[in-house]
Amino acid sequence: MVCDYALANGARLPAWTAVADHKFTAVALAGGTLEPDFRAAGYLAPNKAYLHVAGEPMLTRVLRALRSAHSIGRIRCVTPAAAIVTLPDALGLYDEVIEPGMGLIDSLLTGLAGLDPNERVLLAATDMPLVTASAIDAFAALASATPCDIGYGFVERTAHEREYPEVRHTWVRLQQGVFCGGGVSVMRAGAARQVQDVLRRLTAARKSPLKLAALFSYGLLFKAAMGWLRIEQVERRADQISGLTCRGLLCDRPELAVNVDRLDDLRTVEHIIARR
Repeated sequence: MVCDYALANGARLPAWTAVADHKFTAVALAGGTLEPDFRAAGYLAPNKAYLHVAGEPMLTRVLRALRSAHSIGRIRCVTPAAAIVTLPDALGLYDEVIEPGMGLIDSLLTGLAGLDPNERVLLAATDMPLVTASAIDAFAALASATPCDIGYGFVERTAHEREYPEVRHTWVRLQQGVFCGGGVSVMRAGAARQVQDVLRRLTAARKSPLKLAALFSYGLLFKAAMGWLRIEQVERRADQISGLTCRGLLCDRPELAVNVDRLDDLRTVEHIIARR
């Protein structure tokens, strides 16, 4: 079930028993505040991870998938303690709660604090209401087979639309195909502080083509606009910017990329669950 981009670039998947023996620490990120469109529609929740989908909070769904995954050992949940105690069904689905920071990068740093800097950790968004334990295990197997400091999960459009054609995404056309980002990644714990400035710059630049050009280069952005950019070129530039080894982890499990960013996404996912 694991997609074969890493295999095509020389990585060799170990046997499942070997992968299963390695247990990742998972950091589930559930901080921030509720987006304005949800509040305008009358939703009351600390943040979108606490929104109910088909009668259950998305955070509980994600934590249950992580707890049920063979590849996951310890689970750290970065979220307000006062909020998660209101979810009795989540009790036992996490090992510790860590108060979030002021923003995403600060929450990431607090979630990784105190871990062995050489330990590679699975990072999970908590707005993936369709995620399953088997999808987590598929991604973890790919991460185990791919040496890197940072591994970013992404999904190919054809595989995604075959399963969830009604789910909208921002797609990126590369030479090898059309892709979208996923809600899981892997990171060496000590890499977070090394790369925090780059992450902050990337977050600040994400809506400005000029700022992105300054970060990635005009040449790469032009190639991306023309559909000429290759995955390994993005990886190489990420290595140069960060000083770390960065790899894209292409997985064939589209539920890893079904996330809830706005009210329409929530309704779409509820329709998918109801149909099942």
